[in-house]
Amino acid sequence: MPTRGVTQRSPVDRRHRSPRKRLAQRIGRYLVLAAVLALIGGAYYGARWPLQLRGGWEIIDKVRLSRPNSLALAPDGKLRFVTLETIPGLLVELTPDGPRTVFGDFGKANGLLAADDILIVSESTPNGRVMAYNPATARLRVLARMDNPETVLRRPDGSLVVAQNVTEGRLWVLREGAEPAVLVDGLDRPEGLCNLPDGRLGIGEGGSGRILAYGPAGLQTLAEDLDGIDQLACDADGSLWAVLSQVRSGKLVRIADGKQRTIARHLRQPRGIALLPDGSLYLAEARANRVLRLAPR
Repeated sequence: MPTRGVTQRSPVDRRHRSPRKRLAQRIGRYLVLAAVLALIGGAYYGARWPLQLRGGWEIIDKVRLSRPNSLALAPDGKLRFVTLETIPGLLVELTPDGPRTVFGDFGKANGLLAADDILIVSESTPNGRVMAYNPATARLRVLARMDNPETVLRRPDGSLVVAQNVTEGRLWVLREGAEPAVLVDGLDRPEGLCNLPDGRLGIGEGGSGRILAYGPAGLQTLAEDLDGIDQLACDADGSLWAVLSQVRSGKLVRIADGKQRTIARHLRQPRGIALLPDGSLYLAEARANRVLRLAPR
């Protein structure tokens, strides 16, 4: 081991460190290339399929990222962490100096949840992992394995719910010190999850295009005919936000008082959504390589 205070390294030391340096250089080159491709792809998409917003809405910010998926906010409401559907998948932190890779041990990056000082992430692959990552200690724990885990949601009691996006899919409950337990089964490719104001659990079914509510009375249908539904958000006023993740004709839909209103159309494979208290929201647009911040005028 190198002695503390010694500034020179022997050729053997340099040789031992070179693989790590080469890996860091490769990651750096990959991030630069990804940024360039993101700019090119975004320009092409914008020219051919221009984004359309509902009257009264506007884009107030854009963040360029390669294939963004799920989003997590900082306590002050700013966008802080994003999973990227790159190969390999990455978890990045948005810093004043630009995106910083937190770690890149993903098969296919998907779900993301910031819970206290821990980040819960999932990889949507066969035998995919649901993991807890501590950025301060760089410690990674595997909480569970299952086929195609996607959205991860924290319930008011502190438990975690994971949507298993498969035919005859399930919602799994994860609690510290306990084995994973099935909360709901027989779902048609569940993807989006959110906490409804009345305490029920909102569920977006990708296979059926429905939004369901699960509570003491069982499952109830809240909305239908949402083809390609991916992630879901529940607002404090009881309205629902659904992301319809089509490659070139994706939509962002708000559902309130039994009516569906399209807020944004011609999105290119939208994914993650995060609502802010001021009425604005963040929306990840994977194939356009950007995260948008939308706000009512």
